[in-house]
Amino acid sequence: MTMRWVGVAVLCGFSMATVAAQQRGAPEPPAPRLKLTSPAFTDGGRLPLTFTCYNNGGNAQSPPENTLTPPFQWANAPKGTASFALLMNGTDNHPNKGMDMETFWVLWNIPATATQIPQGLKIGPELPDGSRQATGQRMIVGYRGPCAPAGVGQLHYMFNLFAVDQMLNVPGGAAEADVRKALDGHIIGSSIFVGTLER
Repeated sequence: MTMRWVGVAVLCGFSMATVAAQQRGAPEPPAPRLKLTSPAFTDGGRLPLTFTCYNNGGNAQSPPENTLTPPFQWANAPKGTASFALLMNGTDNHPNKGMDMETFWVLWNIPATATQIPQGLKIGPELPDGSRQATGQRMIVGYRGPCAPAGVGQLHYMFNLFAVDQMLNVPGGAAEADVRKALDGHIIGSSIFVGTLER
């Protein structure tokens, strides 16, 4: 057999082996992970004052309506997603010197077809698209803009997006603990986006 025919035989054998591997159900490359981003600030970057208690010259005593919710976008929702949930916590804030992180926003039952949260959602237990908001600290139903008192250093705020395999049977205005309990065992994807604030 000439070298030419040897090369052809090797190539044919390689092709047949490749086809056989595919027929055996060779693993497919992993799907891209759920990715949360914001058009208003970068991951790990400074949270604009518009989305804090300092919006329009406000402070910690300003009404929640003074602060705008930040906009978010996401991609690569995993297969089987029935809804999304977004939780915002402050990792550096410890109310009453406790161990729990401070909560600023809990939003759930975001439709599975959604790929973004617009800026400036309203305060209230239920939004027009059917998504719901929790009653957080200071009894605010919806987003509470964070504050960073002068001299405390840089504070970090985590926005956690969860892909959920069902709609949650939790009424609008519920507590964060109720939402977390309902989420347990139903999260099929997640992404974290961080904003910082320092005054």
